[in-house]
Amino acid sequence: MDSRTSTVFVLEQAISAFPPCSIVDPKTPVPPTGVFLHGNRVTLAQSATAAPSTPVVAAICVAEILGLAGFSIVPALLPQFIEAWSLTNTQAGWLAGIVSAGYMLVVIPLVGLTDRRPARQIYLASSALSALSCFGIALSDSLLPALGFRALAGIAMAGMYMPGLRALTHGVEGATRARIAAWYTSSFTIGASLSFLFGRVGTLLGWRSAFIIAGMLGAAGVLIAWAALPRGDSGGEDQPQPLLDFRPVLANRDVLALTAGYAAAIWGCVGLRQWIIVFLTFSAGNQAADPAQAWIILVVGAVISFLGVPAGLIGNELSIRYGMRSIATLVFVLSAAAGGLFGFTAMLPFIAVLGLSVVAGFIVQGNFSNLTSGVLAVAAPRYRGATIGLYSCIGFGASFLGTLLFGVTLDQFGGTSQVIAWILSFGTCGLACLIGAAATIFLPRNIWQR
Repeated sequence: MDSRTSTVFVLEQAISAFPPCSIVDPKTPVPPTGVFLHGNRVTLAQSATAAPSTPVVAAICVAEILGLAGFSIVPALLPQFIEAWSLTNTQAGWLAGIVSAGYMLVVIPLVGLTDRRPARQIYLASSALSALSCFGIALSDSLLPALGFRALAGIAMAGMYMPGLRALTHGVEGATRARIAAWYTSSFTIGASLSFLFGRVGTLLGWRSAFIIAGMLGAAGVLIAWAALPRGDSGGEDQPQPLLDFRPVLANRDVLALTAGYAAAIWGCVGLRQWIIVFLTFSAGNQAADPAQAWIILVVGAVISFLGVPAGLIGNELSIRYGMRSIATLVFVLSAAAGGLFGFTAMLPFIAVLGLSVVAGFIVQGNFSNLTSGVLAVAAPRYRGATIGLYSCIGFGASFLGTLLFGVTLDQFGGTSQVIAWILSFGTCGLACLIGAAATIFLPRNIWQR
């Protein structure tokens, strides 16, 4: 049994701790929604055969945000890790990107399980594993164990992100599903941005304390999700498809175009999301040693990450109104310019670098929510689990490769002290955005009206 198979087996055993629980009264054929009282227990959960209520969607978004408390601590403190463990930029790229690699390795079998087992079970077990990974990395004292626990965090996220989305949108169609997906995916960005601010905890109390607190918040997220996540069966098809049979998925041209676009969107923003703290520290020069200036750098990193929320929601609404093809292609072209040329800003005054980083960070994140809601719309219901599994695998694989290539490019062209190295590294992100534009131009004008 290889490592991926054993990991999936362990998670399958773990999810048995969260048995499916129906809250539908057999005397009431219409599933209830809202807040329920069962004996002496109150729950927000509802049947997934109806659109989830606003409190349910909000509670799951909060649980997702808490579960991501440790997500951005490494990028936020990457200069400290480089100095403390004497890392090369390539090794730093591994440390920053290994979460995406762990995600990529197991997302297909885990998300594929949502065609066979309730997505709620998979989400809860994985969110518990995510909290444990934070405590594990707090005990790490070198690169190798840190890589292991960060990879474990990625594995856990694979069982949280898309399975949670499927559990929340099961039985919901059309624009309502698109908007729920937009809020859910935007909550991922909120969690990642707030996690950046844990870098402040790292500067004050040490990075170990930051991960311990993140683990505690993750545990709280598990409890919220257990109470609120819809208990309807989003899996368990009567005739489930083979777990790794992607032929029907690959036969869908729109799915392929959206998946390529998603990979390009994630790759295109790694410079401004994973490496931005290192870049701003370089641009600040001697000012970076000032504690107040260091805090400003962390806040800007968090703001850039947070801007994915309005950028994603606006991009999604514009795509619904004016068509996916036009909006997605336009955003990619603008991202190629804003992100691909961002390395040149290192030659500008630091205050200008801060302002332009916020503008560029907003632009390059405009294609997240629309592409995700789009793939949910075009995926055949029978193969939706396999579709979003492949979609996530390729997207986060691009995140890992993009983050790593960024660090390799820095090392190959003189390191973080050379402007040309930054120009070429950000150029790799711009090239990815151009590939995304080439992919989305083949989409129909409006995939929601097909």
